[in-house]
Amino acid sequence: MKRIIRVFPVRTNATPDDELVRIATTPSLFDEADEVHISVAFTWHRRWAEWAAKQWAHIAPVKIGGPAYNEPCGEFIPGMYLKKGYTITSRGCPNRCWFCAVPKREGGQLRELPIADGWNVLDDNLLACSPEHIDEVFTMLARQPQRPHFTGGLEAALITSEIAKRLKELRPRSLFLLMIHRAICLRSLRLEKSFVKQASLHPIISYNVMFW
Repeated sequence: MKRIIRVFPVRTNATPDDELVRIATTPSLFDEADEVHISVAFTWHRRWAEWAAKQWAHIAPVKIGGPAYNEPCGEFIPGMYLKKGYTITSRGCPNRCWFCAVPKREGGQLRELPIADGWNVLDDNLLACSPEHIDEVFTMLARQPQRPHFTGGLEAALITSEIAKRLKELRPRSLFLLMIHRAICLRSLRLEKSFVKQASLHPIISYNVMFW
């Protein structure tokens, strides 16, 4: 197995914490690796990352990537660039929201990935996946040691009564809702009453303007 050092310009709640993770640093005398990957979440860290790549190149071949570069994402490898517990089961979104970079990054395609265990779901648009995939994800979440977080967000327009029932059973600790059209928002909010009291709900509203 390759020894891959992963370098992050800053630590976030999602940053992995194993012995091969380095935060905002250059190599020490004791660092050894087959490869070095610099993962950049925010565009304002790109300059530092490109400078750091030159320093780490003395240790091993360097690759730079991450959301800041707005390039298509590959397969999800649990624990590699996200802490244990975070999972991504699909990439992309079929919508074309003006404020979102996902369609441009993923070419407007939705890709379902092999489902890796975790309880914090970061999919771009989980509910746009096939019913079979959604069912498998919910089944996976039901066996986790912690209540789920839907940090990637759920599209309110796609919440059916069946999905609302499954969410109620999962008792999510938090979820983000994308609401694009007023009529759809109102319909979805009626469905959400069945589980909303059990979760910390964060609406992401875009009705002409995205507020937050």
